[in-house]
Amino acid sequence: MISSLKKMIVMTFWMSIAAGLIIGLDAIFQFPDEVSGVAYFICIGIAASGTLNYYK
Repeated sequence: MISSLKKMIVMTFWMSIAAGLIIGLDAIFQFPDEVSGVAYFICIGIAASGTLNYYK
């Protein structure tokens, strides 16, 4: 069984990767704020959900 601390560290890592990807793409392609905000929210949610489901 994996500890809660490791879950939090892994989840924070993948959430930061997802956020960095969206911020980087937004800086390169100049998406509207409405698009980048929704993408940011969805990517962080997917990263958190995927991590929590993986370590279920």
